[in-house]
Amino acid sequence: MKKSLLFLVALLCIGQLASADVISNVDRTRGTSGDRPVIGAFDGDTDPIAMPAGGLKDGNYVFSDREYTWIDVPGELVGYEYVPTFNTDKDKENIIVNYAVTISEPAILAIAVDDRIPDEYKADGGVPEFLSQQEAVDLIVHTWAAPGLFVDTDLNLTIDGDNSHPLSVYATSQVLDAGTYNFGLFPTGTNFYIIGASPEPATLALLGLGGLVLRRRRK
Repeated sequence: MKKSLLFLVALLCIGQLASADVISNVDRTRGTSGDRPVIGAFDGDTDPIAMPAGGLKDGNYVFSDREYTWIDVPGELVGYEYVPTFNTDKDKENIIVNYAVTISEPAILAIAVDDRIPDEYKADGGVPEFLSQQEAVDLIVHTWAAPGLFVDTDLNLTIDGDNSHPLSVYATSQVLDAGTYNFGLFPTGTNFYIIGASPEPATLALLGLGGLVLRRRRK
């Protein structure tokens, strides 16, 4: 248990040690249209706003189309690069949205998903959209990632504003090559997911401990 926790801390701390602009491009397609702050009017192919200065930290905007901000960001995640996605893309009638995220160097990718998954409708006697958060994460990246590539870090991000909810952070258990990765399907009414990236200065050490995390999760 201690070794897996060390892996998670090391995995997420590296964002503070690396060069800027790991995420070099984001191309959003087939999204939902709208007109909301921060960005104003947008259509399905409008790309997200630039990541706010300083990356992931208290007070920065979470989404491109909401004035929600981050609060109580864990120290391990401060400065992490992320994509301010469109919360309007959570529209369950539009499930073909895609974010093509290009990383300029080998990196660990992350997805933060709303903690109301999978229980969002249980209080009303409804059926949850997903059986687990892992299922939701796996669907988002199903076109290129094997199920379970993204593992739960046990860290949360919290959104301030009138929709204050925590998001669970999932990160890849291995370093990914530079290139473009697609993030898509998310048929749920909860807050849309956030995409993050962090470069890796200690690949061998991280991969050695990453195996421990995967073995623990498969028991």
